[in-house]
Amino acid sequence: MWTCLPCVLCYRYAQISDRDFQPAISNFFSHAGFEAHVAFRRQSRRWVKTMSGSSCLRSGMIALAVSVLFVALCPMARAQAPAISPATPRAGSTCDLVSTTLTCFADIFRDEGGIFTAPARLRGKKLLWLVPFGVATALALTHDAQAMTALGPGPTRVRVSNDFTYLGSGYALVPAAGLTYLLGKVDHNERYRETGMLTLEALADAGLTVEALKLATNRQRPYTGDGTGKFWPDDTDIYTTSGSFPSGHSAASFAVARVLVEETPGHRWLHVAIYGLATGVAVARVTGNNHFPADALVGSVVGYEIGGYVYHRRSAFYVPKAKSLQLSPL
Repeated sequence: MWTCLPCVLCYRYAQISDRDFQPAISNFFSHAGFEAHVAFRRQSRRWVKTMSGSSCLRSGMIALAVSVLFVALCPMARAQAPAISPATPRAGSTCDLVSTTLTCFADIFRDEGGIFTAPARLRGKKLLWLVPFGVATALALTHDAQAMTALGPGPTRVRVSNDFTYLGSGYALVPAAGLTYLLGKVDHNERYRETGMLTLEALADAGLTVEALKLATNRQRPYTGDGTGKFWPDDTDIYTTSGSFPSGHSAASFAVARVLVEETPGHRWLHVAIYGLATGVAVARVTGNNHFPADALVGSVVGYEIGGYVYHRRSAFYVPKAKSLQLSPL
């Protein structure tokens, strides 16, 4: 929200009428200087109109809304948290943003090692889960270009989709997670603190993983080149972290959603809503002409698995359940 303060100040300044402003300023500026000043104010009005109507105001409002959602979920998590046996306590992560910052960086470093080496440790039935994912990804890659062509141009659809995807941006998720952590820290509420910390860790892991995959695949976005999403269109001459594959918004949304769902056991309909929002962000990245369907699919699965990995490795409230597909630690 503080990023919008210049917008507010500039807007208030631009509201001053020329009639009231000119007599006062003319005593201090020459005619040429005053003309330059008026031109600056006109440009400021245009800049404020653009900023307040688009990214700045929307990002601040969405960050506040997501923060309220995080804070509202924590009491539910505390009410439903399973009791931990004193005889076999689970320590959880010792990472804390204030007191043990270096531990947090070490955790993220270990997370990345576990994430990128996880496929090599899949055995037996766990490998079978990769079959439907691989088939779905292959089909999506095959029909990506046709799907984007079928969407066609739609300025309103693109604008609405891009507005909605702010829910999955760092502008909204990082402040929300940070606020949750701070509330838990100040109130000495371990559930609040852990939810905020694990969400931040999952976001960091998802961001690093996605950027590494973007560098490795170097795929064009739907609005660049011929619109077919070529991989390595310039061979190895150009590397970019703004590639299309996979979707960072999708990965971040599902990583956060997985942590929130794990931290709020016993609320099935709430979980449906949380995953619904994450799915909406992934779909909006496609309908907003920012990603191909395969990008959103792979990003969503990557984020979901990373969120589960972080929670299972770091949470003091985690109780192992029946075996399922998940990233195993180093």
